[in-house]
Amino acid sequence: MEKVRFGQYLINSGVVNEEDILNALNLQLQRNTPIGLVAVEHNMLTVKQVFNILNAQNNSQKMFGEIAVELGYLSLKEVHELTAIQKSKRPYLGVILMEMGKISKETLETMLDEFHGQN
Repeated sequence: MEKVRFGQYLINSGVVNEEDILNALNLQLQRNTPIGLVAVEHNMLTVKQVFNILNAQNNSQKMFGEIAVELGYLSLKEVHELTAIQKSKRPYLGVILMEMGKISKETLETMLDEFHGQN
């Protein structure tokens, strides 16, 4: 059985349309805290190290964390910790939809309850 994500669930339920979800996902992406900033905030990298990684990334297809590990700035475990922190800071899709005026708080709570009850 294929797992349905919350945005798709909202579309399937007729609460929002595909365009609403795409717009909300775009806003979510725009509000995502860069991993380098997360690393500096948690004293795992210096600003100079972040710039070294970003400069190396300009000439590469590799992800920030991959380069940080290659340069010896972070371990793979630390990269995983940072990505988990980064993900936890990302605003929830439902909250963004509420901010956009596409869904009320009450509807969001109802849909979340139904969604979690089915998954």
